[in-house]
Amino acid sequence: MTKNVRKFLAIFMCICISLPLLYIPVSASNTYDSVEEYVLSSETTVDNGDDIETQILLYKILNKVSDFFINDVVAKVLKLSIPDSAAVIDYESFDVDAYDNFYPGMENFINEPQGDKVWSLGYGKASILPEDFGEKRYAKGAYLPYVYGNEMYKDDDGNYEDLMVRVIIMNDGSGRGNVLFLSVDAMGLANSDVRLIRAALKEIAEKNNIVSINVSCTHIHTGIDSQGVWTDPLGCILNNTLTDTVKYGVPREFIESLVKGSVEAVEEALGDMTTGKMYYSSIDIEEYLFDRTAPISFDTNLYKLEFVPFNANKTPTVVATFGCHPESASFDWNQDESDPLNFDRKFTADFIWYTEKLMNSAGFNFIFIQGNVSTVSSSRHFSNDELDGSAHFGAMRYGYEIGYILLGMSMSESERIVLNTITGDKLGVEEYKDNEDYTIWYDGLPTVNKTEVKPVLNIKSKQFTVQIENNLIALLGKTSVADNLVLKDMRNNYYTVSEVGYMEIGDNMKVYMSPGETFGELLFGGNGANGFPMPTIREYTGEDIIIMDLMNDAAGYVANEANYVMAGYQYNELTGGFDSDTWCLISYGKHAGTTFIKNFYDVYDSVR
Repeated sequence: MTKNVRKFLAIFMCICISLPLLYIPVSASNTYDSVEEYVLSSETTVDNGDDIETQILLYKILNKVSDFFINDVVAKVLKLSIPDSAAVIDYESFDVDAYDNFYPGMENFINEPQGDKVWSLGYGKASILPEDFGEKRYAKGAYLPYVYGNEMYKDDDGNYEDLMVRVIIMNDGSGRGNVLFLSVDAMGLANSDVRLIRAALKEIAEKNNIVSINVSCTHIHTGIDSQGVWTDPLGCILNNTLTDTVKYGVPREFIESLVKGSVEAVEEALGDMTTGKMYYSSIDIEEYLFDRTAPISFDTNLYKLEFVPFNANKTPTVVATFGCHPESASFDWNQDESDPLNFDRKFTADFIWYTEKLMNSAGFNFIFIQGNVSTVSSSRHFSNDELDGSAHFGAMRYGYEIGYILLGMSMSESERIVLNTITGDKLGVEEYKDNEDYTIWYDGLPTVNKTEVKPVLNIKSKQFTVQIENNLIALLGKTSVADNLVLKDMRNNYYTVSEVGYMEIGDNMKVYMSPGETFGELLFGGNGANGFPMPTIREYTGEDIIIMDLMNDAAGYVANEANYVMAGYQYNELTGGFDSDTWCLISYGKHAGTTFIKNFYDVYDSVR
């Protein structure tokens, strides 16, 4: 095939790449009262006249046929027809060990505090909005490509929200170095963009003995496009097909602002470092979460670390993690009838902004690190208490309620009533408490103990290459629509670089740092893990390990390869029906879960 013919085919066929991006919004032209209603609208029920095992087998066969057609026919033809971007690197000559800006963490783990050492922690944050935001329009990293806007939502006090990077630096006093976490208000960041942040922090890290730099995303679906596929995918493909000057999908202005904000926040955190005590608590918040797709398996706990400085003039810091897609504000489809797309163009940090706002009003710094997000979404947003309002109104209420739970989880009810009053009664208890459908946030909320955390911080990470078996994602990578570092071997297979890690915080938190959105059954086991070729995480380690997802990469969904489907149905044991499942359209491929977890076990075995 001549080069000109390949270019002609590329121009024609790259139009098809937008089809997966349009799948969800095309089927969701209505405004839904809740995420649950939106998801349940795609559920189908079982015909009880047929044997259930036969139906499950038939659906599995249909799923395989669907995957073959999508991945091995349509996507493969597209992948082979459209030329590589000039940024693609030769796989055989690539040395992952020489790939710069990787931080392996600590070689030696400890089990007990080193003498009379204590915790140190510093906190910082900065805006990541580009300087020209408000003048220049940016694409919203949500569901429709080419949805541009230049305005943030205002909060309930009339102030504009912001998109932030929040930072904590922790040290256990053992002399093994500082550990840095950055949490970014974005959908996700490719590992190569994580390394851009690390490159900007390199000198700071050397001067301050920072041995581990980890970048997580809050995973908001209403921020600036951080993954490239929503800004100008077709223009990006055409440019990188027709020229050798690489155009990346993620706007460089946003990347520059993200890097700049990250440096500012880290410098602030270093200046804020102080000694103190750390406390741990957790609480079940199952009624605030739900798993969208079978097999149903997810972590229902909210985990909290509270750092209290010895110096009373210093501000305490709360670190919160739980698995939840922050997409409460994502489902307003009919904001402006004059807009042909009928889509909300304003940006928001979803519930994160409002949880932080409440925490700040109570005198705490706040950082949210995404947990085992899987296919878990927020429940009780604007279906909460039958109050009318927009999707954004629901995100605000959800954020405040999570904030109240965080602040009050170890309090008595009388203390919670006082807390509610002094923080301004953000959920309107006094206004709505007599409504039949209204539920007061502290009614029935259990009181949990908080435990002091001994100053022991262990962390270790591993980098490796992973094959991109999903030809749609390979296409987005090879054309530089996505920012991933992409490698190509002699057999036209594509790879990228990713990372996993293991962390211990005292005896209280043991964490698998995952690069993707890990399905809960790979952590907990159960019927959803049947057919997985290795033990599940808690089975292998024998520990109550939790997951922090989207850490140092945006690898998409990580599924049991036995249940992997790009577009099909999964049997739901709880409802007796079949849930539609298209999540693995956004994944590195069928065997990515095996690759990630095998490498995690390598890390775990090296220290435990």
